[in-house]
Amino acid sequence: MAPWLALIEAWAVAKLVRSPAFNRAVHKAYRKINRIPDTEPKNGLGRTGPSTFDHFKDELKTQLKELTWQKRPPK
Repeated sequence: MAPWLALIEAWAVAKLVRSPAFNRAVHKAYRKINRIPDTEPKNGLGRTGPSTFDHFKDELKTQLKELTWQKRPPK
């Protein structure tokens, strides 16, 4: 095998081993083979309250209610 090919192979393997997706796949396979339960919650990574989008919608509703053009003084 040519030395430059071995160098490219070593670089590709090092890049693969450092990638987060590869590490997640290896950990998932390891947990499945050894019957270790998942440590991550199933319900959206442990979020139990309202989402950021819900807060955003509530804030918009509040701001629309408080607009000055909705509270016109009588003529």
